[in-house]
Amino acid sequence: MDALSENASTPQRGHRSLYINFEDDRLTGTNTKDLKGILEGYYELYPARRDEKNLYLFFDEIHEIPGWEKFIRRILDSEPYRIFITGSSAKMLSKEIASSLRGRTLVREIFPYSFVEYLRHIGENFDDKPSTKERAAIVHHMNNYLLMGGFPETVAATEPLHREILQGSIETVIYRDIVERYGVTNIQALRKTLVHCLQNPASSFSINKMYNTLKSQGYSIGKNSLYDFMRYFQDAYCLFSVPTFSLSSKKASLVPSKIYPIDPGLIKAYCIDRDFQRGSTLETAVFGALRRQGNNIYYFMTAGGQEVDFFVATSNGTKAIYQVCMSLKDPSNRKRELNALQNAMKETGLRVALVITLDEEEEISVAEGKIRSLPLWKFLRMEGS
Repeated sequence: MDALSENASTPQRGHRSLYINFEDDRLTGTNTKDLKGILEGYYELYPARRDEKNLYLFFDEIHEIPGWEKFIRRILDSEPYRIFITGSSAKMLSKEIASSLRGRTLVREIFPYSFVEYLRHIGENFDDKPSTKERAAIVHHMNNYLLMGGFPETVAATEPLHREILQGSIETVIYRDIVERYGVTNIQALRKTLVHCLQNPASSFSINKMYNTLKSQGYSIGKNSLYDFMRYFQDAYCLFSVPTFSLSSKKASLVPSKIYPIDPGLIKAYCIDRDFQRGSTLETAVFGALRRQGNNIYYFMTAGGQEVDFFVATSNGTKAIYQVCMSLKDPSNRKRELNALQNAMKETGLRVALVITLDEEEEISVAEGKIRSLPLWKFLRMEGS
């Protein structure tokens, strides 16, 4: 009862809510029989609420309790309550939750802060049309966001502490969310593969090349294990794999996917060069914004072998293409980036394309339609609009 009484929340705006964190050490050894007494214990504390219908239940890390699914299903069947379940991504995969609760769920992914959430966290709020002074402040905060990322624990951290926190978090993911869950024994090869991905963000990842690299360094590993590793990393939300777009699934499977960490801060945490890859960080931030929106994301290879960073198919059936680069000011770079977009527009039939740059904005008319150049900070702020 002590843990329950201290976790039972204060009612707000007429709502009644109960929050329990099952990682609380006072709840160690809790079983399904104990779960049955939770509501009764709550009503002993607040007897006047027994007949109320607007009770909200928040259960954090409930997967720690064997058989929790039956308890939740019983409440869903017998009580008019709203239930919110949160937990580690690798221990509560959405497909497993749907199966355990027989499809009676709505699953929501929780990501590190978006740029809009980051600004809100540090107490900054800017007009939709910022002044010159405000724009300079936004760019400053955006550069910090690219450098430090959106993990709440690291927003105000110094650079050494930032690296220590994020590397420690990755180690926790390796052991708790992957090794323990999947019974991986080749931990060194697993870690080597993940660190390689984090040190080479926004780039193609080849299983064959990684296999050859590990073998040359004396690791005993099979290609099937590497395929498993990449799936584990995605299940644990360490990084994501983006395939090339093709109407032929067989053709797409023959082309290496590109990899992106879940947050740009992980790039800085694992970079070798202190002047880490700004372009990759920029691209990772754009990917994160697109991924949070639940889009189907691919990269696009033109018939001539030119790469366009993102081809996006939204849930409402619309399509869009995005190119990401630091600047279009250099003539040769501008020609290369725009030419790739024009060919992609021609092949996809799209009349509009977007280039995300560090801080440049213009509209370019081309034979295929229009290409709009947009500053990253403006694109990222659109995510929260």
